[in-house]
Amino acid sequence: MHLIPQSWSHLHMLVSVFPSFGLVCVLGFYVAGLLADNIAAKRTCLVLFAGLGLLSIPIYLSGAGSMAALSGSSRFTKAAMDAHYIWGVAALVALVITGVGAVVALALSGSAGRASRDTLRVVLGLGVITLGVLIAADGWELVHRELQSTVVIPDVSTPPIWPHVHIILNHAPTVGWAFALAFYVVALVANDDLMKRGSLILFVICAILGVPTYVTGTASMWALTQPPIPEISKAVINAHRDMALWTLFGLAFTGLASWFELWRHRHLGRFSKLSLTLVMVFAVITLGIMTETGHRGGQVNHPEIRVATEILPTDPQAGISMAIESLMTSMVWFVPWQIVHFFGYCLIFGTAFAVLLRVLGFWKSVSFAAVHRLLLLGVLGVLMNVFSGMLMLLADSYRYLNDVTFGPKIALIAIGAVVALYFSASNRLWNLKPGEDAPAAAKWVAGVVVLAWAGVIVCGRLLNYL
Repeated sequence: MHLIPQSWSHLHMLVSVFPSFGLVCVLGFYVAGLLADNIAAKRTCLVLFAGLGLLSIPIYLSGAGSMAALSGSSRFTKAAMDAHYIWGVAALVALVITGVGAVVALALSGSAGRASRDTLRVVLGLGVITLGVLIAADGWELVHRELQSTVVIPDVSTPPIWPHVHIILNHAPTVGWAFALAFYVVALVANDDLMKRGSLILFVICAILGVPTYVTGTASMWALTQPPIPEISKAVINAHRDMALWTLFGLAFTGLASWFELWRHRHLGRFSKLSLTLVMVFAVITLGIMTETGHRGGQVNHPEIRVATEILPTDPQAGISMAIESLMTSMVWFVPWQIVHFFGYCLIFGTAFAVLLRVLGFWKSVSFAAVHRLLLLGVLGVLMNVFSGMLMLLADSYRYLNDVTFGPKIALIAIGAVVALYFSASNRLWNLKPGEDAPAAAKWVAGVVVLAWAGVIVCGRLLNYL
């Protein structure tokens, strides 16, 4: 079982990723609960704050055990380990203080579930401070020496910044998914609509972040194998890429089901038990796939977590990803998906432009609820582009990843998709009647969405010229 630690280092890797990204998710829900004065959301977040505080115990013990076990290894310098230890202890102390503050707030809330606003705001402040200290305690560069590499072979390797970005991004969907699932279970048990909506939105955000995570993973492959790094195997990377491909499918299906239920709830005013159950099934299956993906990713550059009985791949040409790459190099396969990709852009930008017209007041004869129905076409376009774009990337990943406009394109896709969630989340915008002006915030959001997707189209078109 990959979830059963085989060493102190293995345990430390498993538990240490949860506080930083988990705290971001809990803080987001906590702020939403404070703004909506939702007791269930606030109490759930306080319990999770306390749980993250308790997590500091295994993090400290596994960290101390890892330092003792790896102190003689040439892969780790004593100065780097000491610096990480100092910052790590400071972060864990802050985490414990936040947890204690959450427990006090829970105790003061009593059976009614209401604590004073000042107490709740203190917990919020402690959480934000703790998040900052956790970021400063960054230990990634301690074990990932490739992040410090500046060697780039022209026309062969990709910039060394890609692995750094991938390491930051790949924990966001996985840890975020675990917390989204926790909130979702509580929402279903408590039958709380606000938490259901929040959990579904978090599932969609994690699914969106899966796109840049997958792309940066492909870019990292080139950075880590050209020039070759002795302890990193291309075959092991390919095994990780294959599971990442399945993860992308799982994220897409769960994210799509979650967004569709949000869209449906807006128009019918109620959630469907069948749809909510379907989201749960997709989410659990996807979490299992991500667990295997994360384990295989850890094997790439963490020999300290490998065990003697574990057989690692040795053939660098084996795997689903390599087979798809071979197929997509043929124009017979590439051109049809390219056509699908262009058609998807038409759906996305057409939908975004229609929403922009209504929000800015050029289409005031209809309600926003009517315009909201068009979002189905936009989401269909996004889905078409994610899968067709992924296949096109595999056809010639080196060329795309070294183009100066490709990075901005991927970033704008994530920005445009996440910001567009506002259209399904805003109550004020949903209640906009014919002839009424949209709130100022909606106009800014609509502008950002249209500019982001216009930027995606421009950056994509320039791929052949820069």
